[in-house]
Parts: sequence; structure tokens; C-alpha cells
Amino acid sequence: MLKPLIATTILAASTVVAPLVHAQAKVEESEPLAGSQASPTASAETSNLQTQMYFQLQSLQEEVLELRGMVEQQANQIQRLKQQRMDDYLDLDSRIGELTQQLGGPGGVGVRGSGAGTGGDTTEGGRTSETEMYRAAYELLRDREVDQAIEAFNAYLEEYPKGNFAGNSHYWLGEIYLLNQNLDEAQKWFERLLSDFPDDRKRTDAQYKLGRVYHQQGKDEQAEKLLRDVASGTSDAARLARQYLEENFQ
Repeated sequence: MLKPLIATTILAASTVVAPLVHAQAKVEESEPLAGSQASPTASAETSNLQTQMYFQLQSLQEEVLELRGMVEQQANQIQRLKQQRMDDYLDLDSRIGELTQQLGGPGGVGVRGSGAGTGGDTTEGGRTSETEMYRAAYELLRDREVDQAIEAFNAYLEEYPKGNFAGNSHYWLGEIYLLNQNLDEAQKWFERLLSDFPDDRKRTDAQYKLGRVYHQQGKDEQAEKLLRDVASGTSDAARLARQYLEENFQ
């Protein structure tokens, strides 16, 4: 009688304990899953990383803005250098013109016949004289009134196509268009000067500038030949031609 009772008690106990043990095992197994969620330390690290990335992005944006400012500043400096070069040319041309006029040499005023197309400097019937027309165009260019200067130089050439300042007018028109990167027009005016005024004092300068025009147009063979012809001389244009050849045709 006692043995069956003990057996019954053991069976009942095992029936109760087994589910408890199983439940405890489930609890222990579930604890690692709960631990896999983001801890406070991991959240802090993520926040720090996002902060670092934000400040890096801000730094890059500031560097881009700084570089953009530097590019704009350099562009302005290049424009000022171009304008300074034009001013220097104008000043030199004016000085040479005045000296030539005083000496009465080629290119001076009043050394040829009078009348339209002959280089005269007289005023007929209220017409503006050759010198006045050229000086007016020249002053417009000096004052950087480029569009008006183009019109004035063309007006001068219509009135005095073979005048004392015709070669100069061709040269300055070519120079204006070259500075404005209108290469076709620049080529036209420099070539006209060389063909129509072979003895003009601007010839060597025009050859050098035409060589540069050819090079920028991709006509390297023509450019190099012309520049080497200029470089063989002793003028300022020859020095510039040698420098240009060294920088672009080595």
C-alpha cells in the first residue's frame, strides 16, 4: 500500500516540476534575445558618428565655397591683367604715334597728300579730319568703350581706307576681337593688315597676334611657321613669339 502511494506521489511531482523546468529553460533562452537590443553605449556611439559626419560635411561645404571664391578672384585678376595689357598697348601706341608725328616719319600726319583715302589731314567742307577721326576711335578704346571703338575704327577706314592710321586701325580691331575671343574676326583684321600694309610698323605685332589666333583655332602648322618667322627678329614681338613657342610648341 505504501509503495503505490510513493509512486503516485513521485509521478505527481514530476508532472508539476517538468513544466516549471521547461518554462525556466525558455526564460533563460530568451534572455540573450533581449540583450541583442541597442544598449545605451551603442546608441551614444551612433550619435557620435552622425555628429562627426555632419561636421565633416559642413567642413567640405566651407572648402567648396572657399575654392569657388578663389576661382572667381583669379578670374577677376585675369580680366584685370588683360585690361592692363590693353592699356599698356594703347599707351605705347600713343607715344610712338606722337614721336613719329613730331619727326615727320612714316605714319606721321601730313606727310602724304590730302583728301579721303590718301592720308591727308585737312578738313574739307566741315568733314572731320583724319587725325581727329582716328584719335576719337583711339580714345574710345582707351576709355574701354569697346563697341563704340569698333564702330569708330570702321568709320575711319571707310573714310580713309589707305590713310596714315589705317594699319593701326586694322591692328586695334584685330586686338579687340582677339581679347573678346572672336577668333575669326581677329584673323580677318590681322590678315588684312599684313596683306594691305606690308610695310606698316604694326606688321610684326600683327604677325605675332595672328600666330596666336591660328594656334587657338587649332591651325598649329600655320601658327608655328608664322611665330618662328617673328621669333627670328629682335623686336618685342619677337621676344613674345619665342616665349609662346617655348610654352606651346616644345
